[in-house]
Amino acid sequence: MNALVILAQPKKPSFNSAIAERIVSALESQGYSPVELADLYQDNFSPVMPQEELPRKFSFDERTLHYQERIQKADRVVFVYPDWWGGPPAIMKGFLDRVFRPGVAYGFREADFRNDNAPGLFAQKRFDVFVTTDATAPQDADSWPPVLVWKKNVLEFCGVNDAEVHVFWNLRHSSYAQRKAWLDGIPERLSIQPRSARG
Repeated sequence: MNALVILAQPKKPSFNSAIAERIVSALESQGYSPVELADLYQDNFSPVMPQEELPRKFSFDERTLHYQERIQKADRVVFVYPDWWGGPPAIMKGFLDRVFRPGVAYGFREADFRNDNAPGLFAQKRFDVFVTTDATAPQDADSWPPVLVWKKNVLEFCGVNDAEVHVFWNLRHSSYAQRKAWLDGIPERLSIQPRSARG
């Protein structure tokens, strides 16, 4: 079992990078090998989809192809990013646009939509998303729009029904002790069994 951790945070060092590093060590301690950390900013990933890339449904860009190969091979994928304006940084959104393509993340028809008769192609993978935000927690955290986008619009479309979205709320006003507690709690968060495995 191998894992891929994808970080989108330009600031270094940062709390997001500390989260990503803790995730890597936690997954390694849980028996995942290898555990790769992909830093989108460090890799200079281009989030802009070229005009010709969309209609042909695949990319000639070596970095994009490399990410597609890595995510296809991974048994577990974890995203880490800060909430900006109610969504991920543009580099993360562009990653989804360019990497989660037909034939990689989902089956397709001529119109570039998932084939109704085929599941999404990530059905056998496990996904976690870690988000930091200055927003305060709503009464129903599962109804927060970024959570719904990840679970419904992105991952369920790709066949993933048991994704876990972990949100660290009110980061700007959190204390050192609170952030340390969040970091210390990451191994437990990652050990949560998918709903389908809980019976």
